Amino acid sequence: MDKEAVKNLMFGGFCELIRDSRYYHRSEVSPEYCYFTDRGQVAIKDFMTQMAVNIHTAEVADLDRRAKEMVIKGLKGESV
Repeated sequence: MDKEAVKNLMFGGFCELIRDSRYYHRSEVSPEYCYFTDRGQVAIKDFMTQMAVNIHTAEVADLDRRAKEMVIKGLKGESV
């Protein structure tokens, strides 16, 4: 999974959580009265933990791809 996919997944997943009243209480009175429910706090923690893994994996894959590109360019005699 690349970084852009992780960003989209993170944004989409977060939006889904805050749209679900089991996880997030939305107040029509004022945004300051909105909050994550107890179930939502657990869900957001679990979600962010998994997203951290996904971000790390994407960064490692990107670094690996760039390193391989540099090696190939170096072997071809191109400037790196």
